[in-house]
Amino acid sequence: QIRNWYATYCFLLAVALLVTFTNQIHKWAHMHQGLPRWVEWLQKMHLILPRNHHRIHHVAPHETYYCITTGWLDYPLEVIHFWTALEYVIEKLTGCKPRTDDMKWAKKT
Repeated sequence: QIRNWYATYCFLLAVALLVTFTNQIHKWAHMHQGLPRWVEWLQKMHLILPRNHHRIHHVAPHETYYCITTGWLDYPLEVIHFWTALEYVIEKLTGCKPRTDDMKWAKKT
């Protein structure tokens, strides 16, 4: 019976590990020095989010490339205007415009 579900279990394990390490992977995408070589290799192979790929998100107006684990889905989601559509729905439901308070939270106090 385990043979029938082996691929599913492997997939679920991979998802669980990526979800668990997403915050660390995102942190590594912001680091410019002190990364272990194996992390640099994973970034170079695009197995985890590379620094130069994530940098696109941090260019104003900060409205693109939100995927912070691998970045694999960033381009396809842009092509289908996923984030724009999601922001539109959220704005219609809540009345909150996206990024209107960016400068407020970005200011250092």
